[in-house]
Amino acid sequence: MHMLTSVTGTPRRQAGLLILACTAFCLAACAAPGPQLNSERIEQAFGSYGVEVLLSRDDDRVSSLFSDDGYGKVTRTFAVVRFSGRISSALAGEHSAVRSGQSLGAVFKSAGWDIEKHTVFIGELTLSGKHSIVSDLMQIGLPADLATHVYLFVVSKDDDSYTYATIVEIHHPDYLSVDDLQSIFGEILLDDSNRTGIDDFVDPAIWKSLE
Repeated sequence: MHMLTSVTGTPRRQAGLLILACTAFCLAACAAPGPQLNSERIEQAFGSYGVEVLLSRDDDRVSSLFSDDGYGKVTRTFAVVRFSGRISSALAGEHSAVRSGQSLGAVFKSAGWDIEKHTVFIGELTLSGKHSIVSDLMQIGLPADLATHVYLFVVSKDDDSYTYATIVEIHHPDYLSVDDLQSIFGEILLDDSNRTGIDDFVDPAIWKSLE
């Protein structure tokens, strides 16, 4: 976008051109897309995207965000969602869609919510044999040190804001690294660095439920 640096002509013409320039700038800003969703990033990187819900309960959801090149699904992000207590009635429709298996970020974005991810942790966490469901879905060996992003999923619309969930995303090594996550999400807003193991972020009972 070119910035207006000077306007020549009569004062009336100058004012008219400035109004047009400001209007164009505002329209462009309003049309600018929101932050890229993980689902969108996976499709951009691998040419396809799908979501499969592996576990769905009142308090949490576990899903595989995958690509499929025609030879089989490969999980690019293993996501564990912990819902934030009682869900506000303002989010009831979106929550129902998420519970039905739809892609979480896409549901809120399509409903006109602004989405923020308040980072709690970015780092590599080691997955061992008991996390074999992740390695099987990603088609990698264990043990493995995988880039992990933990954040609060916050949505807002008008003057209302809600923390919908805490999300743990474990990424395939061919998809995102720690450096990639730091480049995308920047500064950690909530320092939780005293927790360093996957079981510090994901309830160990979940792995049992997925067996």
